[in-house]
Amino acid sequence: MKWIVGGILAAIVGYAGYLVNYLGALKTVKLSEGEASVMYLLGKEHVGPYHKIVPTINEVENWAREKKIDCTRSFGLYLDNPAQVEEARMKSWGGCVVEAASLGDLPEGFVIQEFSAPYFVKAVFEGSPGIGPMKVYPKVEKYFAEKNLARLPRVLEVYIVHSQTAMTTTYYFPAEKPAQVSP
Repeated sequence: MKWIVGGILAAIVGYAGYLVNYLGALKTVKLSEGEASVMYLLGKEHVGPYHKIVPTINEVENWAREKKIDCTRSFGLYLDNPAQVEEARMKSWGGCVVEAASLGDLPEGFVIQEFSAPYFVKAVFEGSPGIGPMKVYPKVEKYFAEKNLARLPRVLEVYIVHSQTAMTTTYYFPAEKPAQVSP
């Protein structure tokens, strides 16, 4: 009986270790700040819980693939603060980062919008975006507080899938540009 219980516990610990590694829970978050180039977002609106945006992103990716449009960088643009807006009313956009401001006729509900801000705090995480809210956001909030930066609304998450087990998410947090200090 001890062997069975020990085997089960070993399997549970092994699986937990696998998940921690697979999700990237031990990977670091790299932070920087500065300007970023304008990005063109081909997307569609999503209303509701942010974790349910994946079908919207997939719909845009599938359309782009059919039209031979490069969609190697997908995105989620999150417009509301989950601490202030009830989950069912949260607004976001999902789709692909594209190279052009125009792609001709788009399906109903699809829009290309420009994403820019005068200044960003950027976070790069090479783990699952599923743990990003727990891993990245607290670190970014602390960074904003330590640097005394004012955070603007919206967050853009850009996803690049490298393989079945490797992904990079770059988070763009718009911020007010810090005042230049005179010498």
